[in-house]
Amino acid sequence: MKLTEFDPRWLEDNGRKVGIVFTSPTNAKWRQTCFFVPSPRMFACDACRGLDEWKCPHSQSGLVEAAGVDPEWFQGCTVGIAWTVHGPLDFAVLTITPSIDGSAGGLWHGFITNGEIR
Repeated sequence: MKLTEFDPRWLEDNGRKVGIVFTSPTNAKWRQTCFFVPSPRMFACDACRGLDEWKCPHSQSGLVEAAGVDPEWFQGCTVGIAWTVHGPLDFAVLTITPSIDGSAGGLWHGFITNGEIR
């Protein structure tokens, strides 16, 4: 299966691509994330505490919402974890290591290699 079949979207922080969010291959109701930089907090950074924490632009939920995804239906990453991208930032040929493991939440665990979901 191609990653492009799962509505992938870039997660951007100040115009820089810092990760992706895509429809889970095992449950189309949910989205899964993967960050290329140490993943931020799930909801609010220190500067945004006390504000609308779902909309903190520095958090996983804020980056997901900015990508046009409902933040109530995404599986976030452990804070501080980052994946490695090999090759260009192009969904058709994207390779990410190590695997993306959403199994703790009942979602997909697998690899994205040369734009393929395995």
